[in-house]
Amino acid sequence: LDAYKAQIQEMERSFGALLSKLPENLQIDSLIIDISQAGLRAGLEFDLIKPGAESAQEFYVEFPININVVGRYHEFGDFVSGLSELNRIVSVHNVNLTSDASGKLRMTLVAKTYRAKKEDEG
Repeated sequence: LDAYKAQIQEMERSFGALLSKLPENLQIDSLIIDISQAGLRAGLEFDLIKPGAESAQEFYVEFPININVVGRYHEFGDFVSGLSELNRIVSVHNVNLTSDASGKLRMTLVAKTYRAKKEDEG
């Protein structure tokens, strides 16, 4: 039992340390610029970058950004890799690849970033 209690205390310390690394402000404008630059470096054309509504979770708040881009298969990989290299935590969700009548590939996805909950948010 003592070993489990010690393990739980260590997990709580680790979780607290991770939460402290989340920013309190999202700075969405600069994040959208960073996302755009990652896409342009990869050679993609943007059809849409649309911020969504914040969603409060138990310990943090997530902020989705809907993205539609046109390009080639390997460019999509370069783009997602570029997102992982940003200074912010950005996770990629709901990825969908399709081709249109002209044969162009289109990728839609939701990129999510996170911020710490403020004390007045619970």
